[in-house]
Amino acid sequence: MSTTTLRWLDGNGKLKVVPASDAGDIDDALAGAETWAWIDVVDPDHDTLEALRRRFDFHELSVEDSEHQQHRAKLDQYPSGLFVVWLTPQQPRGDQVATTELDVFVGKRYLVTLHAGTNAAIDAVVRDADCATSALAAGPAWVLHKVIDLLVDSTLPLVDKVGEQLDAIEDKMLGNPRQEDLRTLHRVRRQLMRLHRIIAPERDMLRGLARESDVISADAYAYFQDVGDHLARALDSIETYQDVGASVMDVYLSAQSNRMNEIMKQLTVVATIFMPLTLITGIYGMNLTSGMWPPPGDAARWSFGSVMLAMLALSLGMAAYFRKKNWW
Repeated sequence: MSTTTLRWLDGNGKLKVVPASDAGDIDDALAGAETWAWIDVVDPDHDTLEALRRRFDFHELSVEDSEHQQHRAKLDQYPSGLFVVWLTPQQPRGDQVATTELDVFVGKRYLVTLHAGTNAAIDAVVRDADCATSALAAGPAWVLHKVIDLLVDSTLPLVDKVGEQLDAIEDKMLGNPRQEDLRTLHRVRRQLMRLHRIIAPERDMLRGLARESDVISADAYAYFQDVGDHLARALDSIETYQDVGASVMDVYLSAQSNRMNEIMKQLTVVATIFMPLTLITGIYGMNLTSGMWPPPGDAARWSFGSVMLAMLALSLGMAAYFRKKNWW
């Protein structure tokens, strides 16, 4: 069940709020608005969207987009005005970054906002509506700017938090990395990729508002451009974090490779030491009773101990040599 609220400022600068349940209520409320009106719809349904389409001559494609969840920010221009889809990333959970969607129809004398559930940015603008410098006193484009500005301000801390997670992972990778750290690194990298896919179109969209002079004045666009600069800085941070993530992955792979090399080196040293011992025991174990000195068996009982001592001395000598060469 949708909830529709109309807001405007009267001649004395006081905020007027009128709930509307159907098209007739919307028409009556708009008749009382002296300059322009802001229509905010929570959980819009088909009937409400259809009533708004007929009242403001919205294009059917934009109405269709507002009825379905969008995965990318967009800006469409129609004869009746502009249609804006704005996505705000939320606190990442696991590999995914959820978003909240705000659909906006904006013209010279109206602003229509559509969203599911409460929207903190819209609530903040409404609380400031009675101030002399409120966005409502300036016009629909300025309200749109204020809402988007607040949404962007809520996005920047998320980017910084993901960067802090990456810094913590980097410290672990330089120490004693584990498989769990590798999985965390993969998760953070996917979060960064998702954030980039959300924010990059929004930066381009704000730049595109410069062409919409019929609705967005030059003064208002200067403020939109400032918000675009904030998004550009956020994108720069995300791209930097992505490079850091790739470097951390290289550090992890290098550490694993070095560790494997150390293990293989130690095993090679052990195998090399046992090679001459194997040769000696092989020769000493042949079934010969003559032709060797000292002969095997009872002829020289001390020969077994001598061979064992020789093998021990050979092993220690080779180990000492390998240590001196820093091979072990």
